[in-house]
Amino acid sequence: MCPRRTGHGRDRRQTRGHPRPVRTSGDRQLCRDDGTHHHRADCSTTAQRPARCPRLRYEVRPNTIDKGGKQVAQSLLGYWSAPSQGFDAPEAILLIGINPMVTCTGFPAGSPKRWLLDTVARGCKLIVVDPRRTDVAQHADWFLQAAPGHDVAILAAMIRIVIDESLFDRDFVARHVRGLPELTAAVARFDPHDVARRAGIAGSDLVAAARCYANAKRGYTMAGTGPNMAGEGTLVEYLVLVLETLCGRWLRAGETVSASPTLLPSYVPVAQATSPDADWGLPGEVRVRGLRKTRAGMPTATLPEEILTPGEGQVRALISWGGNPAVAFPDQRRTVEALESLELFVQIDPWYSASARVADYVIAPTMPLEAPSTTVFLDALAARGTGYGIGQSYAQYSPAVVERPEGSDVIEEWRFFHGLMTRLGYPVEVSPFGCPSSPPRPIDGVSTTDELIDILTEGSAIPLSEVKSHPDGMTRTTRLLQVQPGDPDVLDRLDVGNGLMLAQLAGHAGVVEQPRSDRPYRLLCRRHLHVYNSSCNIDRTHRGVPYNPAYLHPDDMTALGVSDGALVRISSDLSSITAVAMKDQHYEPERCRWRSATDPLVTPRKYGQSAAAPAGSFPSPTSSTDTPGSRE
Repeated sequence: MCPRRTGHGRDRRQTRGHPRPVRTSGDRQLCRDDGTHHHRADCSTTAQRPARCPRLRYEVRPNTIDKGGKQVAQSLLGYWSAPSQGFDAPEAILLIGINPMVTCTGFPAGSPKRWLLDTVARGCKLIVVDPRRTDVAQHADWFLQAAPGHDVAILAAMIRIVIDESLFDRDFVARHVRGLPELTAAVARFDPHDVARRAGIAGSDLVAAARCYANAKRGYTMAGTGPNMAGEGTLVEYLVLVLETLCGRWLRAGETVSASPTLLPSYVPVAQATSPDADWGLPGEVRVRGLRKTRAGMPTATLPEEILTPGEGQVRALISWGGNPAVAFPDQRRTVEALESLELFVQIDPWYSASARVADYVIAPTMPLEAPSTTVFLDALAARGTGYGIGQSYAQYSPAVVERPEGSDVIEEWRFFHGLMTRLGYPVEVSPFGCPSSPPRPIDGVSTTDELIDILTEGSAIPLSEVKSHPDGMTRTTRLLQVQPGDPDVLDRLDVGNGLMLAQLAGHAGVVEQPRSDRPYRLLCRRHLHVYNSSCNIDRTHRGVPYNPAYLHPDDMTALGVSDGALVRISSDLSSITAVAMKDQHYEPERCRWRSATDPLVTPRKYGQSAAAPAGSFPSPTSSTDTPGSRE
């Protein structure tokens, strides 16, 4: 990896052709982009307090692009003060637009296929809703290969079946839920057989799957990136939570929390509802499109506009940490234009990514094995919600196991932010993991990462010293948390009849969006096993496919006159992308599947193009077929 690194102080302003002074005074605002790789740094939270300087206008994360609907939907439903049943001995699992064999979420992280086989062998039923016959769909008891765009209607129909046939947990609903009459009226318009017919699936399968899931004593539902990127992510996630709530998929008093925290502080789980937030939004507005901050964070997709729009509060400096905004943000052309216009753009990245190519400074961080680390992120995943984490109480500490390459110029991220804030004259303070309200601790005297980890794990459920005494990791089987009884005087309820959500749901009743005649294809998102968004693009994991294929049904390829390996152009009203066609018989015709966060400036080496084409260029295909596509 060393030859791919750049120095942690490399100045690229000269190479961009417009050297200029960096000005961040007055109303010039700063922004930080925390990408999907920032959390792999064990000390990632150390950047939170140091970076809160007065001109840091906002911080953005990929959450609002990926599955931000999960947090907003939870805010609209309310909160159960104990975890869901989740991975703990499920009898039925419902997966919607997610392939845990590839995403490593939806099933416990680690060995998802082995866990699935063991769980199914114990009698668990698996229901999969997906436009593609994915790896996990091969194991499904009910595979509903629905057409894209029908997730909302399918969930509404399932909820109607559960209500009409009284399959819901009556005791739980009576004690802890409100809004059932409003929900019942809203889903009455979603006849299961009509919904199934429009979605291209058998009505009997939809009814049988809903009955199977509701009749199970334990289970969970999870929606993935697919339905969340289809335009109605919050509504899909809200209906998922409604179905979970009707079926009582929350831990009750006396039950054990299998994934009890280890390196995060302990807490008291209670079998009690907390009513929805008064406002699903949070303080913080952007200057464009009337948008604001939500429970999922600031709207990341507006950052290019915030950079390009003049006026008070215009973002003029950006630090991108563990992300790749040039390819991860929507509208890549505008994003690259915005990044190139910044007065200061700093990219923290071990790869010479598309964002690094337009950055003023490229900071090369240490790689994971070159610094000590813990499994605290697994604790955080389990706390995020259903379908995340490893399903058990596990912890491990690892010292650095390899030396940094000789002569390399790399820096741990926390040291970068520490040095930056110190030079700017701001205090450098942190709080222990999971304790954002704790008094901040100054870390000016900290000299090693191990010292910092000691501070960050203060008050953890299992002392770090005990974790260190198990170098191969430890699984906590005793002292697990027990759910406590709720307070009978608390009148809070989970709301399954939220007015905003039910109004949106009404817009899906009997409505089928038809593809335009000039754009008959649906463009669907897809994940690859050996690529994490735009990162980890290294030869050893490409396995002979160093490009991002556009997967098409064989009949479509025949109709278009293209074969495997041909270059095609996928166009929409916004723009177009050039891709390499590849057959995939697991789709229905007129579907095109493509992995997001792909660098459009990198041409497949298979075609002899440069691996770093000039900004704004596209491949010059020897044969090109225009393949119309429209985003769902």
